[in-house]
Amino acid sequence: MASNRKYKLTKEETKHLLSLYEDMGYYEESALYELNDLVSYFNNLNDTLKLYRVICADSEGEINKKYLGSHYSNNKRTLLSNHYNRGSVYGHCKGEKMFLLTVECNKRQMDVMETLSNNILYPHEEEITLSNKGYGCKILNIEEL
Repeated sequence: MASNRKYKLTKEETKHLLSLYEDMGYYEESALYELNDLVSYFNNLNDTLKLYRVICADSEGEINKKYLGSHYSNNKRTLLSNHYNRGSVYGHCKGEKMFLLTVECNKRQMDVMETLSNNILYPHEEEITLSNKGYGCKILNIEEL
């Protein structure tokens, strides 16, 4: 069920996000269309989000299970594809093993402006950025990849 809580951008937020689109080469009209589409997409997400994150560690015991991290995707396939095909697992991993973390969070835990900014600057990642490093999310699964 989609959330009844809708996020409405302030004039300052809109101006900032449109400037990011312009930095990415968009014209003003298409930037405004894309921004409205992106805000609508996030407004229509369910109140409870099932999110995925790849974590590198030497063992599962090294994963901080209280502060799970900020950067997630709600698309498991895209997340794994980006990590493997775009090479991030080869250059940014600190640890011998990779784990796929599956969590459940309330939509209110989403940092809306960071999420929108990251989706404008890195649209292929389909990122959802959480506030407070994911504190309060429920771990559903930790799977070694």
